[in-house]
Amino acid sequence: MIDGSCLCGATRFHLRGELTSARYCHCENCRKFSGTSPAAWAMANSSDLEVRSASTTKYNSGRGIRTFCRQCGSPVWFESIEFPEIIGIPLGVLEGEAIPAPEVHLWVSSNPAWCVIEDGLPAYETIPPGMDVS
Repeated sequence: MIDGSCLCGATRFHLRGELTSARYCHCENCRKFSGTSPAAWAMANSSDLEVRSASTTKYNSGRGIRTFCRQCGSPVWFESIEFPEIIGIPLGVLEGEAIPAPEVHLWVSSNPAWCVIEDGLPAYETIPPGMDVS
């Protein structure tokens, strides 16, 4: 079980299940959603999200719904349109020790020149075949 919250604490949630597919994403949408590159994410089952308190607003970015705290603007989760059973959770909003480290870099073809990748993790121009694309 993992807890998460926005910067101001107005939006709090709990994940009952495990996080999977931890990754760094360098795509333009994730850069703009997170405010940096890369954005660190993991996936969870939608049914495992238990919202404890919410002051959120949502934005449809085309492939999914990006959810932000209405008070402080923190990104709190991503709801996939194509895969509604899966949500993306920015790793920076999670609390505790059970947070998985990213294992891969995605969309490095969109990586800005100022973001140098030197950690030795696998890096893909887009998304590798068979990977969850949410």
